[in-house]
Amino acid sequence: MSENLRVLIADDEAIHNLALTTQLETLGHEVVGTATNGRQAVELARAEHPDLVFLDIRMPVMTGPEAAEQIAAEDPVPMIILSAYSDARTVEQAVRAPIFHYLVKPVDPDDLAPAIAVARARFHEWLATRQERDRLEAKLEERKIVERAKGLLMESRGLSERDAYRFLQKMSQDKNTPMVELARKILLAAPLLNKE
Repeated sequence: MSENLRVLIADDEAIHNLALTTQLETLGHEVVGTATNGRQAVELARAEHPDLVFLDIRMPVMTGPEAAEQIAAEDPVPMIILSAYSDARTVEQAVRAPIFHYLVKPVDPDDLAPAIAVARARFHEWLATRQERDRLEAKLEERKIVERAKGLLMESRGLSERDAYRFLQKMSQDKNTPMVELARKILLAAPLLNKE
């Protein structure tokens, strides 16, 4: 693997933590912390900001999927679930969590590098999708603000929809202000417009 990663491991069985630590260090990665329950994993992720997290699916205090949810909410990172179980119910738990790969224990050293590569690739796709969703939601919200301001101008100044839009557009250009910012100012001034 070309990039050395800072890795966090959470497994309630010390032997699994040790074995995975050895395998990861052999690949050139640095294990920045090991946890024995989900809550510790969340706290360590918060403190260490790892590049990659391994979470056992069944841990005391907080399960792997629960820890994954909390870690992803605070500081998203590629996460791999570890499990001694491969039954449908256990896999379904993992699928609902923001994890990007699933490995059955004991982890075969030959499976580790490909699993890390797949998890990181899926994570970056997920992150890009989430950022695009956020961008589109912000654009939609901006569009709603402009539409409300346009409606206000139509009502208060007796303008057609087209003329109200052109008015906003020209004022935006003249003042060198984004149209959405201008629309917000118009909406804030709505009480004054209605008094005219």
